[in-house]
Amino acid sequence: MKKSIFTALGAATLLLSFNAYAAASGGCESFAWPVTTELQWLKAADSEAVISGSTLKELPAKAVSLSLLPMDKVAFPVAPTSRRKNADGKRYGGMVTFDSIGDPGIYQVSLPVAGWIDVVQGGKTIKPAAHTSKMDCDGVRKSVRFDIGPGPVAIEISGIPADTVKFAIRRGE
Repeated sequence: MKKSIFTALGAATLLLSFNAYAAASGGCESFAWPVTTELQWLKAADSEAVISGSTLKELPAKAVSLSLLPMDKVAFPVAPTSRRKNADGKRYGGMVTFDSIGDPGIYQVSLPVAGWIDVVQGGKTIKPAAHTSKMDCDGVRKSVRFDIGPGPVAIEISGIPADTVKFAIRRGE
């Protein structure tokens, strides 16, 4: 009896591992929503260069290149929701505020590397509406959707392994 339970648990573990791998593969065409625009923006040589803490009037029609600080030096408006441990002390973060995003609705924020994205509005973190990620897409690693209302909004990015990161934000299709 015990042997069959262990066999069943082992098979379930293998199945879950296979499903997790399958979900992470498929390339740039297999995200839960289109990221073609993000790929173009994130790979383009031109981007809106800003330092952490900057405020932009509106969303640019290109990627934002955000200069980051060591995580313990960033003055986030709201603490990041990430549960990641910063054991090696070599993770960076930053934030940028937009005076306006345009019409309220679903917006997607995309990163080319692993990291954490929070959207803050009215002093509170907005819960993600959906997220998708792929490890085998050269240019986009993750994309997270948020239902953003009118008014200023801050994008917080944390847990990045370099002191600069590009990100794209645009209205969801």
